Amino acid sequence: MKLVINNIQIKNFKGCSELKLNFMENKNILEGENGIGKTTVLDAITWCLFGKNFADEKQFKIKPIIDGEEKEDLATSVLLIINDTKIERIWNNSLTTIKVDDVKFGVTEFNNYLRDKFFITDAEFKALSNIDYIPNLHWKELRSLIMGLIGEIKNEEVFVRGDFNLIRDKIESVGVEKTAEDIKTSKSELASEIKVLQGNIDQKHTDIQQLVVDDNEQQQLEERKQEIKATIESFNILKEKKAAQDAEISKLTILEGNLKANINTRDNLLKDNVEYQKTYNSSNIDVELIKTNKIKEKTNQIESINQDIERLELEKSSLIADREELRSRYDEEVKREIKVENSTCTACGQPLPGEKIKEVLNNLKEESKARANLYVAKAKEKLTRMSEIDVVINSYKEKISQVKKEIDEIKTEEIDSTQESSVQIQMKNNITRNKEKIANLEIEALNIQKQINLLKDSIKNHKVINVGDTSSLQNELETITEKLAISATLKIFKEQLKELEAKYADKLSEKERLNEREQQLILFNSTKTELLRERVKHNFKLADFITQEETKDGKLVETFKIAVDGIEYNALNAGHKILVALDLIDNIQRMKNKRLPILIDGLGELTRLPELETQIIGCRAKYQANKKLEVVNQ
Repeated sequence: MKLVINNIQIKNFKGCSELKLNFMENKNILEGENGIGKTTVLDAITWCLFGKNFADEKQFKIKPIIDGEEKEDLATSVLLIINDTKIERIWNNSLTTIKVDDVKFGVTEFNNYLRDKFFITDAEFKALSNIDYIPNLHWKELRSLIMGLIGEIKNEEVFVRGDFNLIRDKIESVGVEKTAEDIKTSKSELASEIKVLQGNIDQKHTDIQQLVVDDNEQQQLEERKQEIKATIESFNILKEKKAAQDAEISKLTILEGNLKANINTRDNLLKDNVEYQKTYNSSNIDVELIKTNKIKEKTNQIESINQDIERLELEKSSLIADREELRSRYDEEVKREIKVENSTCTACGQPLPGEKIKEVLNNLKEESKARANLYVAKAKEKLTRMSEIDVVINSYKEKISQVKKEIDEIKTEEIDSTQESSVQIQMKNNITRNKEKIANLEIEALNIQKQINLLKDSIKNHKVINVGDTSSLQNELETITEKLAISATLKIFKEQLKELEAKYADKLSEKERLNEREQQLILFNSTKTELLRERVKHNFKLADFITQEETKDGKLVETFKIAVDGIEYNALNAGHKILVALDLIDNIQRMKNKRLPILIDGLGELTRLPELETQIIGCRAKYQANKKLEVVNQ
């Protein structure tokens, strides 16, 4: 499907009041000075089709500016003749009208028409008509677009190009990137292991060289070892005896201390009993004092009740005052004149309707009634509390009368003056308890004295032993033992060295296998890249792609950048960029079997355009004496 813009008619669009241009089927170059309206033509084409400018902006000013003033009262229109079909978009008084061959279309209906009639959408037109769109895609989007057209390079295609037996299963199971990551991780871990093994082997060689064994010296060391062991054993027996004697002496000291404490406690108890007896003899009962204390206790009880009554009387007085205040508020609320203070709207200042005033008045009355009811309820609560206080005060007064009767009974009460006083009873109990404690202490003292006598007899039968220090002998024994273990150690070291060298050889073999895998992976990636380049060259004349790049740490990472002969797109000059972009769009259109007009804003120094099967409408700045926009057909 090939789309050709045959003609464009512009009226009151941006800086253009009226313009009509005819286009050829192939190359059309708009020439003129800067600001003359070359880009406006491209904006008009995309606006007529998709309601946006060439920069893909929907919000932009389309009204013409005359004498520095935007003319909103003028209708804007752009008419395109595409494949002999007339398409027109009109904007007037913020309303958009779309016509196809003079038949009106809604926006959604028109978009469906473009899709069904010309097989294009807004996104597709932008990608296949604007040379700046594809080069500025993110590399993943660019890769997806290109590979979607030319097809992904499958692993099977790479496998048939070389020997990849060592990595084939791995790639098929986890992919290329994970295979590369695993190889790198394994090599790093292996390098650390090899380094550690090499250090261990070197150290083991050093240890073996330092081990020297002499038979005569070994015999002497063995004899000295037995001699030291016998000496230390004798010392240990003496230490055990000394420890037993020290334990007996320590226990004797504790028992003598316990006996002394026992005697002191018994003496103190005997002294306390003497004092208790004196207090008993001087503490006869006092009848008048007993009565006085009882009467004082009752009098204090009456005084406490009177204080409670006084507190309740104060609370009652406060409640009476509160009720009077509530009654006053109630009367004030009942007598209040209810009226609407402001009969105008606070927002607009207009008089309120009668119904609204009546509604407000009813609300005010209800609020007043609610407040009055609240005062009545609170007054009832105060009255209830006053009643409760009266009941409590009466019960308190009855209690006072009862206590006064009890005082009168105490005054006439008969008390036996011959009985023991409470102090005498307490002293008698204290003396009895102390006598029991003294008896127990005397029994305990006898038992302690027996243990002391037995320990003294045991200590007399043993002579105190002074034991010397054996630390120097122990150090010498350890040194001799280490020297005697040299031969056994030497054998162990040689076995360990053999194991380390075997592990080292295995790790070197493993390293070699990893290097082979890594080389195969590098070959795999380069082969895949070459296959991709062959496919790209088959489909594109000028454009090429960089599919991998090296990071600072030397790691190859995936990318997808447009290039020409290895030079990235961004490093090309303006004219070369246009040629590469045209190559991309032309071949993508060919592969999609869709030929859409290519719009170029700024050809710069580029004087000749390549021969394409697609219509090109480009802009080139050029000084002109006639100050007129012209279409040059190559």
